Amino acid sequence: MPQYRIITVDAFTKVPFKGNQAAVVAVPSDTPIDDATMQAIAAEMNISETAFITPLMLQGPDEFKQSRVFGLRWFTPTCEVKLCGHATLAAAHALKYELGSEREKVCFETASGQLLVNFGLYNSYSMTFPIDTPAPMPINDDVKTIVAGILGEYTPSIQVEISPSLRYMVVYDPARTGKDIVQLEPKLSPEVVAAGTRENIIGVIATAKSADHDFCSRFFAPWCGINEDPVTGSAHTVLGPFWQQKLGKTRFKAYQCSKRGGEIGVQLECNDHKDVDIDGYAVTVVSGTINV
Repeated sequence: MPQYRIITVDAFTKVPFKGNQAAVVAVPSDTPIDDATMQAIAAEMNISETAFITPLMLQGPDEFKQSRVFGLRWFTPTCEVKLCGHATLAAAHALKYELGSEREKVCFETASGQLLVNFGLYNSYSMTFPIDTPAPMPINDDVKTIVAGILGEYTPSIQVEISPSLRYMVVYDPARTGKDIVQLEPKLSPEVVAAGTRENIIGVIATAKSADHDFCSRFFAPWCGINEDPVTGSAHTVLGPFWQQKLGKTRFKAYQCSKRGGEIGVQLECNDHKDVDIDGYAVTVVSGTINV
């Protein structure tokens, strides 16, 4: 029975048991894991994401230490996803501190293209992701149902936008504060889920200005088997350009105000705003092996 290294990392936090959990499975290039088994492992871990990293271009006993390029895939307990920020951060942390990477930066080949991660000091990381600028979403009964399920009501003053690549819906009520976002109690009823499915929604971001940060948010994704994701790096590829339009700046200090909570640095790149840098910290919580 093959054994693989598995590391559980808390991402977007400096201390254990905060931020967002991700499991990272180190898959040697000569011992691949099939898709069905990856999904079964993610279901077994039963946390928001499990990442699988495989060295590319190098093989042998030092491939995790010396490789610069890795394949990276992300699975929730129920499906594979196109992009996951916190599990990318977790993968970089596992490479640096658990698998002995000798590199200062790595490149991940993913379903969203090449993602670059720079290793910083003191368990910090900077990830470069493709930006996903949202646009106003046509309002219909399904959209009103989704918004009401998240915020408790729909009113015409609520701004609703959709990101073209990830299909994240942004819900912004100018009358609500960061405290209101913290206190949200969404009702993710079968009707809300069905409406989101018809609109091809992957997740919903509720956001507001924040007293202590530039903005705060929460992220809900029952369509991926995650009612609420504690800290969502990929959501900030959408929130960065959204708040750039409102605040007229390109660098942000953001906070995802779930129960676990997490701080995220966001900076829009100067290359015509095609990329966004997502910065954060990570800590190892569990390190061991999994039998497959």
